[in-house]
Amino acid sequence: MSLKDLARSLRDGALARERLRRAFPQATIGSDVKFGGELGRTRLGRDVTIAGPTVVYVGDGGGLSGGRLEVGDRTYIGEFNNIRCAGAPITIGRACLISQHVTIVGSNHRIAPGVPIVDQEWVGDGVVIGDDVWLGAGVVVLPGARIGDGCVVAANSVVRGEVEANSVVAGSPARVVGRRG
Repeated sequence: MSLKDLARSLRDGALARERLRRAFPQATIGSDVKFGGELGRTRLGRDVTIAGPTVVYVGDGGGLSGGRLEVGDRTYIGEFNNIRCAGAPITIGRACLISQHVTIVGSNHRIAPGVPIVDQEWVGDGVVIGDDVWLGAGVVVLPGARIGDGCVVAANSVVRGEVEANSVVAGSPARVVGRRG
């Protein structure tokens, strides 16, 4: 590994993770969490856990400039997750369980014809996940999703749009299959 690659690895890995840990000493950040972006746009509540390896990116991109992340108290974010604001806000409520292999994205590429995808502007108005929500393993939460308090999202579901509070949803796209409580 070249010295330049080593320096980049430290900057983007251990040093960024350590800055996140120091900014939020009330949270538990796994030793192999990869954090990128801006601490000033990040808020982790009390007793938040982010297990690794998980990637968290809080910043702007694709022409969007509203990237920020807020995670409420006592929320657990499991292993192998991908949380990317990319210019749009992501809010995760209190006392949530985010299982492993979950992807939450605040924005995405447009898909206009005649323009390569990599050259497309990004679009997205972020994600809001309420309090006391459980996202099962492999869930994908797309830009614009609004998941109400008390929801359960079954494993491998794809969520877009609004999910009413206390709903149990499953599928791709996720649809209501029951009620909690």
